[in-house]
Amino acid sequence: MGIRHEWFQTEQYITVTIFEKGISEDRLQIVIGKQNLNVIVKVDGNTDYTIDVTLQHPINPDTSSHKIFKTKVEIRLCKATGVRWDSLEQKEQVDANQRGYPTSNRREAVDWDRVEAEVVKQDAEEKGEGDAALNELFQKIYADGNEDTKRAMVKSFQESGGTVLEH
Repeated sequence: MGIRHEWFQTEQYITVTIFEKGISEDRLQIVIGKQNLNVIVKVDGNTDYTIDVTLQHPINPDTSSHKIFKTKVEIRLCKATGVRWDSLEQKEQVDANQRGYPTSNRREAVDWDRVEAEVVKQDAEEKGEGDAALNELFQKIYADGNEDTKRAMVKSFQESGGTVLEH
């Protein structure tokens, strides 16, 4: 399966674990910086297993340490702050003007509130046709009418079974 590494965190520490049986101190080189970690494990005469990362957040190199076990090496990095890390490595800084994916769209962002206001305004100005226009007219008469007009419209509508409005 070969050498592999994983990491996990607590409130105070980041622990990087390298899984490999029989690693000795003479086959291991670890350099811990304020915001970087460099590990080289000599696998055989020709091959090295390397971890070289810029850490997501700063650490305290002086209080960080490592321990060699029979089946693994644990590197314990002391966090400078108790911040929760999303990843071990620092993500690349993306320029605000740089798009994260290719696109041919060069338009500015759409103000959807303005678009909605325009649509509502257009709907209010639109004149319906046929039954829709007639229904809209009856709704307006009912809304603007006095109590007698409203009662008469409801009575006519009920007596006709919803087909005729007479006055």
